[in-house]
Amino acid sequence: MALLPRVTLVAGALAVFLQAGCGKATRPTITDVDLALAVAPAAGGPSLPIVADIRASNVGNTRVWHYGVGLRVLGPDGAEVVWLWDPNSPPPVAPSGQVLPPDMAVPLEPGRDFTRRFDFTGKLYVTGHPTWPSPTYPAPPGTYTMIAYFRYTTSVPWKWITLERRTTFAWVP
Repeated sequence: MALLPRVTLVAGALAVFLQAGCGKATRPTITDVDLALAVAPAAGGPSLPIVADIRASNVGNTRVWHYGVGLRVLGPDGAEVVWLWDPNSPPPVAPSGQVLPPDMAVPLEPGRDFTRRFDFTGKLYVTGHPTWPSPTYPAPPGTYTMIAYFRYTTSVPWKWITLERRTTFAWVP
């Protein structure tokens, strides 16, 4: 009779062990974002604009929050140029007529991408001009540097991580 309680005890322990081992496996949370910058052609001019494609990919398994991708351009002298939009242009407006806030973070789910295309046409804007539209001037020849960036966070209190990619292109007006 002493054998029965031992068998029951061993069987019970085995059942608990097997049940614990057969539970749903949990994967560790991984936050991983990839940023890619592709520029074509390598040399351009007014009749052949430079096209920059930027892609931020959430390759981890956690949601991240972001404001989109951005692009800065440094001229041949190393100074940043304003070129894609008029610095005095009105802010974007929603179809409802409401002005959209420029700093509204949006989610980027795991396995999803956020892409944006920019064109460098050689049309640069004069900064510090008081009226809209601002005057423009043609980009001087030389080697320019494009800097793509993507800032993201995983949660409040909004500890931001910034990714950057750089490349150069020649401008030959």
